[in-house]
Amino acid sequence: AQDHPRLLSVIAGACAGAGGNIVDAQIFTTSDGRALDTILISREFDRDEDERRRAERVGRLIEDVLSGKSWLPEMIEKRTKPRRGSKVFKIPPRAEIRNTLSNRFSVIEVEGLDRPGLLSEITGTLSDLSLDIASAHITTFGEKVIDTFYVTDLTGQKIDSPARIATIRNRLMATLEGIVPERGGKSRAAAE
Repeated sequence: AQDHPRLLSVIAGACAGAGGNIVDAQIFTTSDGRALDTILISREFDRDEDERRRAERVGRLIEDVLSGKSWLPEMIEKRTKPRRGSKVFKIPPRAEIRNTLSNRFSVIEVEGLDRPGLLSEITGTLSDLSLDIASAHITTFGEKVIDTFYVTDLTGQKIDSPARIATIRNRLMATLEGIVPERGGKSRAAAE
């Protein structure tokens, strides 16, 4: 697909909305502006036929969301309500922004407790902050996510302002902690 702001957030949200748990993803933008995204979803069923049907459902949902036939917020909300007994593990959230790891990009690494829809929330936050994701490396180890994003501002530059870096870090930490800003500046806990 042609790359555009929020593409990764839309794809991740569609996967979450269809009940798919992303365990690994490699996200790249080609020099001609196309998105090349490889997403690995954890297996849910023992039988291959059942997995194929689920994969087709996830694919259709991604197509429907990208074409505007389906609307993500309602779908994600239904699918991402926490189950009783979830959050057994405590993984302290972490968000770091580094400019020394790449010549062209600021590198953002986030770590925290996985939950349905988290990747969609993180990438939505990055888009809300007017950051362009050139590459993303998504990894899940059991209940722990470690996601790395290579980003620039909308003019293609690294993020070098200490105040802007602090804002990005604070917003990502809030997202990792499940605090979602609402319109009007108020916040609410995610999926409660």
